[in-house]
Amino acid sequence: MSIVGLTIDYGPFGFLDRYDPGHVCNASDTAGRYSYGKQPEVCRWNLQKLAEALDPALPLELAEAILAQEFDAEFGRHYLQKMRRKLGLVQTEQEGDGALVAQLLETMHLTGADFTNSFYLLSSFPAAPESPDLDEFLAALTAQCASLEELRLAFRPQMDPRCVLGSCFPGICFQRREEYLE
Repeated sequence: MSIVGLTIDYGPFGFLDRYDPGHVCNASDTAGRYSYGKQPEVCRWNLQKLAEALDPALPLELAEAILAQEFDAEFGRHYLQKMRRKLGLVQTEQEGDGALVAQLLETMHLTGADFTNSFYLLSSFPAAPESPDLDEFLAALTAQCASLEELRLAFRPQMDPRCVLGSCFPGICFQRREEYLE
């Protein structure tokens, strides 16, 4: 992790075709240290190592105290913000948003749902729920959802489905290569 918080890892990487918090991309990570669900823990560990490297410019005791007091709440706040965006919850944050995200992820895990496509498909359900079993869940979700046009304006290009790593990154590389050759 860089000093500005960017992760510097060139792989192996993969996609969560079936959402599983225990998913590990690296075959050599037999203990699952870098599994999807353990990323917050790994991030905290990275920050601990950064704090050790910054000592004595930043006293280690102070850095550790800040990390202990701030990391979980700050990470949780940013994570919820990102997940709210993925769900299109751009209206006022509500107390139940975290539970809604947790319920969705649990359902995705139990059903083996594709991580990326689940969010894409949620954006395409009709505004009026057709199944009485889904009424409560969809009512909570749609009450916070913005229209597709509002999302496009608010988060372009962050939510552009064409710009996922699997399709966008190689295209950018190819474009830059072409520019370089010209």
